[in-house]
Amino acid sequence: MTSDAARSPSVRLGLGLGLSLLTILGVCLYAAHEIAVLRDEQMAVSERHRRDSLELLRIQSNLSTLAVSMRDMLEQTEAPDRDRLVAWQNTFARLRADLTQAIELERTLAPPRPSGQQQELTETADRLWAAIDRAFTLQIHGDTHGAAEVMRSSALPRHGELSGFVGQFLIRNTQVEEDAAAAARGVYTRVAREIYLLMAILLAAVAVTGVLNIASTRRAFNDVKALSAQLRALTWRMLRLQEDMQTSMARELHDEFGQILTAMTMLLGRAKRQMELASQPSQDDAVRKLIRNLEEVQEIAQQTLERIRTASRLLHPVILDDFGLEQAIAWYVDQFSRQHGIDTQFVRTGAIGYIAPDPSIHLYRIVQEALSNVSHHSGAPRAWVRLTQADGILALDIEDAGKGVSAAATAPATERRGLGITSMRERAELMGGELTITRAASGGVIVSVRVPLSQVTAAKPEASTYTRTA
Repeated sequence: MTSDAARSPSVRLGLGLGLSLLTILGVCLYAAHEIAVLRDEQMAVSERHRRDSLELLRIQSNLSTLAVSMRDMLEQTEAPDRDRLVAWQNTFARLRADLTQAIELERTLAPPRPSGQQQELTETADRLWAAIDRAFTLQIHGDTHGAAEVMRSSALPRHGELSGFVGQFLIRNTQVEEDAAAAARGVYTRVAREIYLLMAILLAAVAVTGVLNIASTRRAFNDVKALSAQLRALTWRMLRLQEDMQTSMARELHDEFGQILTAMTMLLGRAKRQMELASQPSQDDAVRKLIRNLEEVQEIAQQTLERIRTASRLLHPVILDDFGLEQAIAWYVDQFSRQHGIDTQFVRTGAIGYIAPDPSIHLYRIVQEALSNVSHHSGAPRAWVRLTQADGILALDIEDAGKGVSAAATAPATERRGLGITSMRERAELMGGELTITRAASGGVIVSVRVPLSQVTAAKPEASTYTRTA
């Protein structure tokens, strides 16, 4: 049992499907992870560089304001009054606090730089403020020219150096942005390359799985085809055995019992005639009574003989062997109409030709089964049997004007359980044809058989010198 389950195509198909789904899931998860990591890195780098650039611009703005303030001090040729000096002190103090804060914050946001640059920026800023403090000290003591000299010789060069550092840092930030973009492109390229690789692996896995699935499906179809062929052969052998048994029984009834009953009828007739010739006037009543008894026995024997002949024809229609399918169907339709009181007509259209023995018996049995269903289930007052040949197709239709059938009778073959319908369908398929059951416009049922004429026709054999008694 375990071995059979392991070799089951459904197990292999399930494993292949599972492998394909796992591969696809792995590719999707990997791609989503890589893209998320790349997005987070880009967002973090971009945000940090943006904030660092904002701080550098803030430093640059403070330096510009500081340059204007220092220029105002240099343009003052006379000793400023106390209010102006206090205003300058407040302005420089505010700029110093904001610039120091900006430099410290920029230090935490700065990308990797050559060693010593950040330290030089801080030291240059310290030297700038030291020079400005000396200038203010001289200015407070009334040495305006000394203060201006300090501004020119010390503060302004430090200011220029500081502005140069800020400009270099901004350029460096631009380079870092370009490097980050290049790194992102590299990551994208790597992710794309790995995704292509995973896609190739996926395609290979799907291809291998598909090949295995196709091979398994082909083996399954071959097995089903072989089993179907075996079943068809078995069905044909069963039908052939049934026909052989019915033929044997028909011949036995016709040749043995029919001959016995025929002989009995002839002997009874002869005895009747002899009794009539040998009768005496004194024995007229007794003889007439005996003659009547003999006539009754003869009639019963004749009726029994007719019934045996009819049963023989039903078991195996001798007329089918002697006169072909059309005459056999015509005879059976006439017998059916007489026996069941259903007005049944047989209509032929097109040149049918000679039908081989095996297809003939199949078509004949389909007519028998379909008309039997009409008599038992339809309640129809009329029925039609049509045999038509057109465009190389032999069509047999049995239609009734009855009450119709339930939906189950016209359901797919796998849902039907009627042995009669199954037998008709099997016979149609053995001929290479198809049987369908549909509702008629009159409300009844149409049993239709369509068979390629090339599958059922054959060369007509030479007439036999022996003719069976009808």
